[in-house]
Amino acid sequence: MSLDVTIRHSSTTDLQDMVILMDQLGYPTTYAEMEERYTHIAADANFTTLVAEARGRVVGLIGLQTSYLYEKNGRHCRILALVVHDQFRGSGIGRQLILEAEQWAATHNVDSLSLNSANSPEREAAHQFYRQMGFTAGSTGFSKKPQMLQHT
Repeated sequence: MSLDVTIRHSSTTDLQDMVILMDQLGYPTTYAEMEERYTHIAADANFTTLVAEARGRVVGLIGLQTSYLYEKNGRHCRILALVVHDQFRGSGIGRQLILEAEQWAATHNVDSLSLNSANSPEREAAHQFYRQMGFTAGSTGFSKKPQMLQHT
């Protein structure tokens, strides 16, 4: 049985399904938090969110951010989020989302595409998938929260 999937741009009607997807990605999120984030993301022309819809609900999403880089010329696109609902993993939806993101990037004069993924055993299947999709492993990422500025 073939699964009928539509890839389209997201909307506010997708927020509840997006909450579920973010939770499954490992980032527990309330509806109010997702609504606040999405308000900013949807208002910023440098962001694009594509969703995979199947059986009347959103079962996958890919979040994209375009920018310019210091180290090379051209416009860059970073995949900030990629998740497929756990009941639909292995069905080709992740592949469809990446291919659609590549198509979107090509039509928006994007020269390169990248993503980060945590280096953990839980993500090993995702890492294998990214390699199969033509991504190569790169640098190690670091992050921290900025310290509060103290005013005297």
